[in-house]
Amino acid sequence: MSQKYKVILTVIGLSLISAFWILWSSFNPVNEKALVKFISVREILNSKNIERVRIGGVVADSSIIVSPSNRMEVYFNIKEGTSILPVKFVGTRPDLFKHGAEVIVEGAYSNGSFNADMLQTKCASRYEGDLRDASSYKLDDINI
Repeated sequence: MSQKYKVILTVIGLSLISAFWILWSSFNPVNEKALVKFISVREILNSKNIERVRIGGVVADSSIIVSPSNRMEVYFNIKEGTSILPVKFVGTRPDLFKHGAEVIVEGAYSNGSFNADMLQTKCASRYEGDLRDASSYKLDDINI
């Protein structure tokens, strides 16, 4: 067998092994939390499915209630447009968690409430200028 055919067979073999590994790891994740769908508040309210999902929205005004018996437990509502979703979260809350904050929660929906085990705030605007407003870029302050 010539050197050319050995190289071609090696490349084909490595390609097949790589493709098999990608397919296998995609359909058999080590951690079920690794593959989570991101859906809207309206979709979860209209769904009967109780699988693990990720949802984003704004914390509704005057909706945050911290449990008096367990300070780690908090109840609040996520608002997206006209849809409102009640959320229960137990765990450490981010520093920027407040009314009107943009949040992402991950968990499962059951019995009319979303039980979240992950709470994340979106905070890029706190550290950067408003990217939609070109006048806030302050390019003159950059030394090249």
